[in-house]
Amino acid sequence: MTHFIPCLVAALVPALAQQLSAQGTPTDTLPAVHVTVLRTPFDVTRAPLNVASVGARDIAVARPGFSLDEALGQVAGIQVDDRLNFAIGERLSVRGIGVRSQFGTRGVRVLVDDIPATLADGQSALNNIDMGSLGLAEAIRGPASALYGNASAGVISFRTLPPPSVPFAPTARVMSGSNGLARFQLGAGGMQGRGSYVVNADRLDYSGYRTYSHARNAHVNALGTWDWDRISLKLVANGVQYNAENPGSLSDSLLKIDRRQAYSNNFRQRTGERGRQNQLGATARAQLGVGELRLSAYGLTRSINNPIPTSIIGIHRAAGGLRAAYAVTQGSADRNVTAMIGGESDLQRDDRRNWVNNAGVARALTLDQRERVTSTSPFLQLSATAGKLTFLGGARYDQFRFQAQDHLINATNPDDSGVRRMTSTSPTLGVTYAVTPLLSLYTNVSNGFQTPTTTELANRPSGAGGFNPTLEPERTHSHEAGFKGRASFMSYDFAAYDMRIDDELIPFEVASAAGRQFYRNAGTARHRGIDASATAVLVPDVRLHGTYSFTDARYVSYTVASGATTTSYATNRVPGVAPNLASLSLDVGAPESRFFSVEERYRSNILVNDANTASAPASIVTNLRGSMRVGSMSLFGGIGNLFDEVYDTSVSINAFGGRYFDPAAGRTFHVGIDLLSVRK
Repeated sequence: MTHFIPCLVAALVPALAQQLSAQGTPTDTLPAVHVTVLRTPFDVTRAPLNVASVGARDIAVARPGFSLDEALGQVAGIQVDDRLNFAIGERLSVRGIGVRSQFGTRGVRVLVDDIPATLADGQSALNNIDMGSLGLAEAIRGPASALYGNASAGVISFRTLPPPSVPFAPTARVMSGSNGLARFQLGAGGMQGRGSYVVNADRLDYSGYRTYSHARNAHVNALGTWDWDRISLKLVANGVQYNAENPGSLSDSLLKIDRRQAYSNNFRQRTGERGRQNQLGATARAQLGVGELRLSAYGLTRSINNPIPTSIIGIHRAAGGLRAAYAVTQGSADRNVTAMIGGESDLQRDDRRNWVNNAGVARALTLDQRERVTSTSPFLQLSATAGKLTFLGGARYDQFRFQAQDHLINATNPDDSGVRRMTSTSPTLGVTYAVTPLLSLYTNVSNGFQTPTTTELANRPSGAGGFNPTLEPERTHSHEAGFKGRASFMSYDFAAYDMRIDDELIPFEVASAAGRQFYRNAGTARHRGIDASATAVLVPDVRLHGTYSFTDARYVSYTVASGATTTSYATNRVPGVAPNLASLSLDVGAPESRFFSVEERYRSNILVNDANTASAPASIVTNLRGSMRVGSMSLFGGIGNLFDEVYDTSVSINAFGGRYFDPAAGRTFHVGIDLLSVRK
């Protein structure tokens, strides 16, 4: 195998070489952006997939660090539903995929400092991400299963703010805001010799916009790197402990009475979630022979106590994974090939117990089972540059084994143990052609998939244990074309896509368990749309950034049987997807001195059920933020929803009783102080 890659590279370079004249690169006011989320470093204008990068200026400066919407809300093609509910977290969807999530994130692969936050079954719990320490977000929009596996919507990679180039630099932040928002953060970072480190501790308290929505989170994050001549090593550790109340979604009639109320049954049943998670990961790179060996490993433990209206769910989780790859690059800067071959394996074990919920007190045990998920995934990835052409291709095979071992067996409750196996082969191929130094054209085709998670498989309307025997993976076939570029004062990109989704996973509720979501496959759906963004430096220290996304997500074939009645939803829109999203922001000044930003966001109405009979209204929200340095401090603040727009921040799809809506907060404020780094 060690001789296979060099031979493959040697064979590919002549085949891909193009006899094209070299062209110079203009001097840019906007710096070149390089991304690593594609596993191979690319200038973003030459990447043959739709990739976005968001830096610290947009993520951290004068932000409250409250929601991932602050980092991703201005990325075209990504819809972030901040439900103002820490018990269920934000919902991320890319091009309309991922809206099914009742809690956490589905269908989107998430990494934090190169360590997976997405487990073997495809679910991502994002409450271990400390918004106060993030400095970079990179996103692939569109299927990326060939690169990352169980991710039919895309990939999002977060990175911690890098340390300053001094041995020791402490930081501190104190912040207060509307609805009882308070944040306290202490940190330190620095560089010494060949090593660097970052440590952050954070505490967030939130009384909540609505009744019964208090939350408290405490994070600890640490990152250390060491670089030698031929070897580099990175260690990542993080922990979170949280406790949050869940006020539930409301119907339109309840919204008209009081938008800030909690749903009465959620309050009566004391719904919410408390838990803790600890994770440790390591990545290493070593020059070995003619190439580079890349290794990574992670492990985590998680404990959850989750009262929902019908049950109290307890989960004790252990998970981990290994990844190994060998990459070889041959050629010059303008004519080269990189080949990578490798594999990864993940393991997840959940001990799940459900009890009858009686006003927040656990009563009769209704489910007791151990769930195991194992995945094995070999992959191959090739990238090449030949003059004006850039190629990226890959293929990956994923094999999943879901096993449930029933521990609650008696005369009236049979053994529901069982095994589900799911497999997928995911190819991708993309090419970029640099028409001029200012403009590149690109296109790609790819397949993606996402399995149902263990929670979705275990939630069966019949109430039986084990796994749903009929729920299948969602599979995506995507075609995309677009252009991107960078001039002396602006950068821009545009993409048009067409995705066919087979067996799309859709949530629904039943009368006997209102408030608990179950899942079914919806035949075939088609998602078509465009993503566009542009950033311009109008004059020094004045930047304008705009985005627009259009998503036409519709069912092609989807029938639901209820007794003797069969209903077809063909041609209906997929609920939960905003057809139009747009943003425009104007930044003035420099974060190191004085900075001010005004941001406008538009979201069109969102249909909330398969029948398309109800919707959440459109909204236009204006946000302000700014900072000013005073000596060794930076004062910052902001206003959210400046004009007090009344809208719904998220929806619960196909909720029973018409309780679709999660109301957004009105006008909010936040102010804070950053104690700047002190060099020692």
